[in-house]
Amino acid sequence: MTTSTSITDPQHYLHGFFVPSAKTDEHQLTQLRMLAKRLRLASLPQLNGLLAGSHMSRQKGRGLDLDQLRIYQPGDDIRSIDWRVTARTQKPHTRVYKEERERPVMILCDQRSPMFFGSQRSFKSVVAAQCSALIAWAALDHGDRVGAVVLGDQKETDFRPKQRVSHVLNILKTINEFNHELTQPSDVHAEKPKTSLTDSLNHLKQSLKPGTTLYLISDFYDLSEQDKATLFSLKRHNHIVALQVFDPLERTAPPSGLYAVTDGDNQGFLDTQNKQAMHAYSEAVSVFQQGIENTFKSLGIHHQQINAGEIPYAAIKLALEQRGAR
Repeated sequence: MTTSTSITDPQHYLHGFFVPSAKTDEHQLTQLRMLAKRLRLASLPQLNGLLAGSHMSRQKGRGLDLDQLRIYQPGDDIRSIDWRVTARTQKPHTRVYKEERERPVMILCDQRSPMFFGSQRSFKSVVAAQCSALIAWAALDHGDRVGAVVLGDQKETDFRPKQRVSHVLNILKTINEFNHELTQPSDVHAEKPKTSLTDSLNHLKQSLKPGTTLYLISDFYDLSEQDKATLFSLKRHNHIVALQVFDPLERTAPPSGLYAVTDGDNQGFLDTQNKQAMHAYSEAVSVFQQGIENTFKSLGIHHQQINAGEIPYAAIKLALEQRGAR
């Protein structure tokens, strides 16, 4: 009886993919491909700029190099149906052209020290890695080319979009390596991150191919006013989704008391008995969060919040399904 319940319980099923942790597990990131098959990437609207393929205009895919024949799917252009194959197999088949399957998907995964924090389930850095893996696998299964920028404290690694399983595995391996290099943010001896979100966005502005779907996965702690112009420029020819990973403790301090905290190896204490200090902290958090929300709203960028205290699957599913929202 217990076995039957555990199999049909979706939360129990998801727990096997999202094990609470302060560090990533490369094998678990790879295993997320099985779960990503349940995700569906929505079609994108037409963007300003030159785009090719059915993601923008199905007509532009006709007459180009044939990539494959596949079973007809709802939404396919009926003019792409191969009637000979359909008659022979008694099942409708669609011609898919190379350009139609090559919408680049780029993922910026933040693995810097401010992400190395968690109070309930997993660290923000782990959740960011899990989100990156889900998106990468879902995009690959969708027929898109996948690339990434993995942002660490001291460096960033750039992967140009490719449509290969081995390429996604290399991206996940790098994310895992960067994650395991993280040190406790409160450590006075730890180096302050040399990399910045501003520099990464500027690099993407120079290198991103028009028509790319860009997923920004970060806590956006260093999102600055000057980043608005860069984001505006990026959004003109690309679709951007901002996934803000946060921890509940960053939003609301726990009741007054002394709390034990750990980074997975070391242990310390959090003192919330000073009401004045806690009030000032809450106000600062409110101003910070409002600034982020206003920035993305003013630019028309879809902004999805990911709670690190919860399993991120539902939030990622929502973000991917709204991929084509304006």
